[in-house]
Amino acid sequence: MKLIVSSNSKESNSELETKQIVGDFTIIGDSDVHTIEVAQGKKIFYIGNLIGIRNLDNAINEITENSLCDLFSAGVSHEVIDKLEGRFLMIFSDTTENTIEIFTDRFGQHDCYYSKNNDEIIFASDLSLFPHSPSQDGYDQVALAHTLTVYGFRPAKKHTLYKSIKRLGIGEYVLLRANETKTIEFLQEKFEPITKNNYAEADLNEYSDIFLDALKIRASDKGNVVYLSSGWDSTAILGGLVHLFGSSKVKAITGRMKYSERAGIINPFEVDRAKKVADYYGIDLNIVEFDFSKKIPVSLDNMKEAMKNNFMSSGTIFTHGALADYVAKNYNNGESIFAGEISDGAHNLGFSQFATIFHPVLEFREYSDKMASYLFGPTFQDAFINGTHEDDIIYKTLKSTAGSSLFDKASCGSEADKKKQLLASFFLRNHRLPLISKENDQILTEQGRKLYSEEMETTYLHEAAESLTQENHYAWYLHLYNSFHWQCSTVASLNLTSQVYGFNMQLPYYDSRLIEFLSSMPENWGRGLDFNPTKYPLKWMLENKIDYPMHLQVGPHSYLYDVDHSFNHSVERAHYSALTPLYKELLSNRSYHQILSPEIFNLDYIDSIVDRYVNGEEVTGKDLNVLVPFYHLVLSGWY
Repeated sequence: MKLIVSSNSKESNSELETKQIVGDFTIIGDSDVHTIEVAQGKKIFYIGNLIGIRNLDNAINEITENSLCDLFSAGVSHEVIDKLEGRFLMIFSDTTENTIEIFTDRFGQHDCYYSKNNDEIIFASDLSLFPHSPSQDGYDQVALAHTLTVYGFRPAKKHTLYKSIKRLGIGEYVLLRANETKTIEFLQEKFEPITKNNYAEADLNEYSDIFLDALKIRASDKGNVVYLSSGWDSTAILGGLVHLFGSSKVKAITGRMKYSERAGIINPFEVDRAKKVADYYGIDLNIVEFDFSKKIPVSLDNMKEAMKNNFMSSGTIFTHGALADYVAKNYNNGESIFAGEISDGAHNLGFSQFATIFHPVLEFREYSDKMASYLFGPTFQDAFINGTHEDDIIYKTLKSTAGSSLFDKASCGSEADKKKQLLASFFLRNHRLPLISKENDQILTEQGRKLYSEEMETTYLHEAAESLTQENHYAWYLHLYNSFHWQCSTVASLNLTSQVYGFNMQLPYYDSRLIEFLSSMPENWGRGLDFNPTKYPLKWMLENKIDYPMHLQVGPHSYLYDVDHSFNHSVERAHYSALTPLYKELLSNRSYHQILSPEIFNLDYIDSIVDRYVNGEEVTGKDLNVLVPFYHLVLSGWY
């Protein structure tokens, strides 16, 4: 689905049809754009997935034309936007006032791109809709620096790869007045963080109710299909759906990964446990082969244009693309498709993968994840502000695992400056440890690191650093996640691949009520050094509220590296898969020189790694970490 607001309708995409003209502005879209007349002269246009309208009692009611008309009867406001549950880009046009208002969902799950050049103003759902080349004014070096140095392989929320095109930020919307000067006003909702609650057992029941209702309102009576990884997040969705609808209305699909002949299946533990969970519930499990050992995934051809038009560049394009391709071919009767993304970040700041410290005892690996989460919690933040953090045994332990990595000195400035350092360590670094230095990113010049840090901290972290307290700590972190990891290529590829293949992806952990609950969840509910497990309320629900096979969540987590720490699936993909010749071909002419400034990027250093790779050397370690985002970038391409 595509949607565009343009002040130059003569140059609009010929594949789209004009929906409405307000003054000199044209609203254009394809046949899948939803159009609702709210009142005389007032219309809503939207694309995406509207799930429901949230009421004052926190119930989310089904969307109807009448309920939308009632909601927008007094026009657009942040209160109205926040009541809408779902992922969408929406336009409210008022021909009586000659105005257009443009906004996305409260979490910014749907992108809105925009460009303003002299009298030409364009807002669009992807880059293909712009009448001019997005690169006409050059490339955004800060956005490229983030893409190539921070896991996720995509610019932060307000940025794109291009200087002339930006994206609406979280809580930002636009008012266009179709007067003689075509005025444009960007309005920003002030984020009001929820404060911490001292939860008790009753709150565990509340979490359970919210979670199950989040599934219920996203489910379909035609059937429900779960992308099943076998971990807590996706199996909780599976168990919850069976609890609500019975096993006959639930199915699952999982991927069996084979990146090279020499390594064979790299996720045997995941596939084995997924089978056991499916058998426990008596449901069908279909296995999709992620076999990159002999040929390039066919989904790449279908995804290539969308990748470029949304600058998505990660390996999940292949895996999510293969799953989406399977769904499109086998489920077309109105089933809902579910995935468990963002749960890790929402529950435990992303430290829920048994990957902080590798150890044969899985319970210790889980506790090490809690230790990492603790370093970005309110208790350690107080120690950091007071200057006692270097004496913290947890910090010493995890810092010792960073090898030769460089660390910055703690700021001697204000309390807000110190908080900004912690936020930058979390959101602007590839290895998340307090004070880990941007100097570790050797692909950036000193000038590049300085420019990157100044712009990113000012754009995304300044307000949070000024407002962050013990009481609203997690609310700020989860809010910032929306501008960083939750919109990056490894997560947003779920929505992009499903969109290309013609269906909506349901992410129940993105339920606004669940996010609010977890935003006010205290540190001692599994995020700190307490004995509650990671994802404490989720696991409590599984053990106490629904039928769930707790006994199956034992043994290695997912991949071969769970038992052999020397195994690295990036090595298999980069050097021994069917993708290897393609990556080498795309990198061989150093096309990235077209978009990277030598003032910002150490091109000689980058070239030295790329040349070794192209010439057949097995690049590993930190050099491979440099290489991976580059071959993702050249694969997706640019304008």
